[in-house]
Amino acid sequence: MDHLRLRALTLVATLGDTGSLHQAARRMNTSQPALSVMLQEVERVLGGQLFERSRRGLVPTDKGAYAIRQARLMLADLRRVQEEFAADGDGRALLRVGALPLLMLEIVPRALALLRRTGPALRVEFHEGAASELLSALAEGSLDLVVGRMLPEFADNPDLEPRYLFTESFCIIGGAHHPLAARRKIAWTELGAADWVRAPSNTALSDFFVEAFQRQGLTPPQPIYQSASFYSCITILLTSECLMMVPREVGRHFAQQAAIRILPVKLGEASAPFSIVKRRSRADTPAMTAFAKAVAQALRNRQR
Repeated sequence: MDHLRLRALTLVATLGDTGSLHQAARRMNTSQPALSVMLQEVERVLGGQLFERSRRGLVPTDKGAYAIRQARLMLADLRRVQEEFAADGDGRALLRVGALPLLMLEIVPRALALLRRTGPALRVEFHEGAASELLSALAEGSLDLVVGRMLPEFADNPDLEPRYLFTESFCIIGGAHHPLAARRKIAWTELGAADWVRAPSNTALSDFFVEAFQRQGLTPPQPIYQSASFYSCITILLTSECLMMVPREVGRHFAQQAAIRILPVKLGEASAPFSIVKRRSRADTPAMTAFAKAVAQALRNRQR
């Protein structure tokens, strides 16, 4: 293993991107014969063939696909070490956080407010998206932390470590002008007959919407509007007699506006709780530790 160098990792990762020694040589600014010799040395040291030649170029073997993933991870971690040292110049450590959009409404901003008072000084890059996208980015090393759901399909990845935050619950909201908004008791048949705005069909919220009606022995109503943006949905609620099922975090946030009401309907909890997810193979930095503590403290403060 002492014969492997950083450039060998770059070669494996680049061949995974290009599938061509010729293109890899151009990217790495060297000759194709030199890279061919380097690849042979890497395969000798690792004890297996990493690529097979085909009409499409170099195709990774099973061992090669694994080596590509590991090379990308190691290079990403080395870049992060470099960024950590570079951060000493302005005194602000860089932190790359993946977060579900609903957590950016209140919990994460409150955590940032705590950090501004207690330190350390940070530069934070937020990446918002679906849980599957964020967890994939974390597993590939392009994020430091994810604040979101740990999905079952990622449970087999031993490198991902979730730290429980809270279990998600749901509520139903509508405009203050909605006929059901002033009611103290609402039947599920009335909800089934209402017009609905709904999140995209590939989200956990959409699945819970269907399950909630099925538990009542009812066919889930088809939404007349569908949007990926909570803000767009709220605008629709304000200008129509529609309802929407949302995470309680979202309902609590928008119910602070006088024009939105949470309906008195009991709903269950999601099967996938919210967690802070990190990689076990990546050492916690002071910035990661401080951010995680601030999120936990923001949740405790809200529950008081």
